[in-house]
Amino acid sequence: MKTAEVGTLNNTTPIPGLALVAEGGGQRGAFTAGVLDYWQVAKFNPFEILVGTSAGAQNVASYISNQTGYAYSLINDLTRNIQFFNPWRVFSNNNVMDLDWYFEQTQKSRYLFDYVQADINAVNRKVRFAAANLTKLTTELIDPVEDGWQNALKHSSAIPYLYKSKDLVDGGVTAPIPVHEAYQLGAHNILVIRTSDETKEVIPKPVKQLKPLLCRENHCPQFIKLLDKHETTYRQAEQFIQTPPIGVKVMAIRPTKPLKTKVLGSSQQEIIHDYKHGLELGKAFIEQHSTNLVTH
Repeated sequence: MKTAEVGTLNNTTPIPGLALVAEGGGQRGAFTAGVLDYWQVAKFNPFEILVGTSAGAQNVASYISNQTGYAYSLINDLTRNIQFFNPWRVFSNNNVMDLDWYFEQTQKSRYLFDYVQADINAVNRKVRFAAANLTKLTTELIDPVEDGWQNALKHSSAIPYLYKSKDLVDGGVTAPIPVHEAYQLGAHNILVIRTSDETKEVIPKPVKQLKPLLCRENHCPQFIKLLDKHETTYRQAEQFIQTPPIGVKVMAIRPTKPLKTKVLGSSQQEIIHDYKHGLELGKAFIEQHSTNLVTH
């Protein structure tokens, strides 16, 4: 495929078949926020297809709405607030992770999401957020322009058991790295922003050791089924990235040093550290592709 000269192409003009995929990861999304914030400042968004899961979906939303620093603010300010995440609520009927409160903040002046600009910038692009059907354990790609940005983001971020949802839950269950989904939308050049190490243990060893005791005659508790599905789809996505289909090119931006953040429970210093690392790699990518807009 021919490369396109930056000098003859507006870097905000969607290139057919070029996709951005943003992995989830909770507060580890601070790294992705750094990458995309630098790209916003550089006015770099040539993607026709943008697919995100959970925190990745929230980063894509911030990116497409041109709100530099927005995703970082939500991660640093809101996800560290005890109103959002309180493990003691596991002993009550309330949500351990209060997404209702979280998204109420995005309707207030300080954290107001620019729905109008997001809709405008989504024209001629395919923006999708991955959510998992809790019953079928299949992926549903939600169009935020049609279904509403807040509704789509809430479904994509609803971690099972931490937030009670009867239909759609966190897309990380069935599409933790939604590269297959981008491909199905027509992508043949895919850029993935990673927040995890491909060598990580998807299911904790203690859970794996307990699995034979918890599962009887092929019947397992629901949380085991969700973890198994997550592990399977995670490994499938890794395989897709390593050996994509013929005619498809995949490039990944991943941390060059260990991230300090966790999914939840990270300190402000850890979030800032990973955000700055994202800024560094976002800048490095732009500098590397300043002459030619290379699709792989």
